Amino acid sequence: MKKVNYLIVGQGIAGSLLAVELIRAGRDVHVINHETENTSSNKAAGIYNPITGRQMVKTWLADSLFPILEPYYQQLEREVDLKFLYPKSIYRPFYSHEELNDWEGKAAELAYQPYIKEILTKASGIKGVRDEFGGLLLNYSGYVNLPDMIRGIRHVLEDKGNYTNELFDHSQLKLADGAHYKNIKADYVIFCDGPMVTDNPLWNYLPFKPVKGEILEIDTTLPEDMIVNRGVFVLPKNGHFSVGSTYDHDHLDYVPSEKGIKNLQDRLHKLYQKEYTIVSKSAGVRPATYDRRPFIGQHTDHPQVGIFNGFGTKGVSLVPFFAGQYVNYLERSGELLPEVDVRRVKI
Repeated sequence: MKKVNYLIVGQGIAGSLLAVELIRAGRDVHVINHETENTSSNKAAGIYNPITGRQMVKTWLADSLFPILEPYYQQLEREVDLKFLYPKSIYRPFYSHEELNDWEGKAAELAYQPYIKEILTKASGIKGVRDEFGGLLLNYSGYVNLPDMIRGIRHVLEDKGNYTNELFDHSQLKLADGAHYKNIKADYVIFCDGPMVTDNPLWNYLPFKPVKGEILEIDTTLPEDMIVNRGVFVLPKNGHFSVGSTYDHDHLDYVPSEKGIKNLQDRLHKLYQKEYTIVSKSAGVRPATYDRRPFIGQHTDHPQVGIFNGFGTKGVSLVPFFAGQYVNYLERSGELLPEVDVRRVKI
């Protein structure tokens, strides 16, 4: 019988970084993960972006998240001896003179100054990009190559014998005196199982709202030192450009749809009007929630069972912060933000 402090189920970005934080805290961890291409972390673009949405506002908790983000991933790169962090400015074209004027005003506000690299008051000159009103260049932005990061963390776990590749069988989990699963005894079992949570008998009561996202991979002649983002993102990655993403709550499969791909192409045409070649199409399902806030904490009836899930499209920026907060909660009686505490949903 193998004994550990924590059994983690799932090794997407949530399970990976939670395992990292627990190991840093001196805890013994074992991860069970079903290796498949159809995971949200493997399909995700991995972008981190402090100014988001149609209205271009600071993302939730930006001032807590973004100053620590790149140092966090740089430290993790050193620990796993692998490159996966790619800081890049995000260029967000303006839609109107009014929007330009608004951002020139925001540039004088202390709340926005750290995130503004430059305000362009006229077209950037990037061939094909529609930005006749200029645009906004952002700091604290870029992307994490999530498949590479997850693979690096997996190798560390495997080297220590702390990783199992299998589909978790809930019928084998016994909740008495901690948690027992097959030949593993743990003080806690933490579910980081992404969209699979809907099949989890302990947590399937939670109001998740999974969303399908589709991505195009294209070849074109855009610059590779920035991400262009308005209506769609165009991300230079792995020698091509990733274009995304769609939001479909009704068809939760992993097959790119004709409707979804056309939607991407239509939105891309509004932003970029040069020719491009489609290299590939892909689709994934993100573990989003009803209120766009993750679920973190312990089960009401089984305190040895935890959840760390529901980070949606912002996992790259949210998970490092909340993995640290969750470990502080588990190990040092720290507090969780009420907005993420799973107890906000009553059974």
